[in-house]
Amino acid sequence: MTVKAGSLEEYSLLERWGEPGQAPPALLLESCVHAAHWLVEASSSFTLSCDLLAIDYWRSMEGLRPGERYCVLLLAVERRESQMTLAAHHWRVKPGGELPDAGIRPDRTEAAGLFSVAFAPLEERHIPEDRACLWRELRP
Repeated sequence: MTVKAGSLEEYSLLERWGEPGQAPPALLLESCVHAAHWLVEASSSFTLSCDLLAIDYWRSMEGLRPGERYCVLLLAVERRESQMTLAAHHWRVKPGGELPDAGIRPDRTEAAGLFSVAFAPLEERHIPEDRACLWRELRP
């Protein structure tokens, strides 16, 4: 499970055009794809990374408002030799609210989105040892 909190820049991106101060939903989708990168990298012992291949469906997340967070849980639905399909579940957490239990396992038919990633060798983009070191720093 990963937690996405909006940055001050994300909250103010659309205000200049009269839109409400909130992180745009597209940035929340991008956060899910970045979480998939970490999932693939860590689960492959830092030999693979991934690229977004396809979005099968996506129920738009309402943009984050200041102080809010999204908890995102990605579940592998299907894995092949060169790609993986992930179901994304997310929960909005209001300021001061409790995060969902890390052991939660929702029904995959209730997923907010389904997307696929294609595997790529990690060493073509990053130094695997550097990514492994970052992973150790990110894990609680």
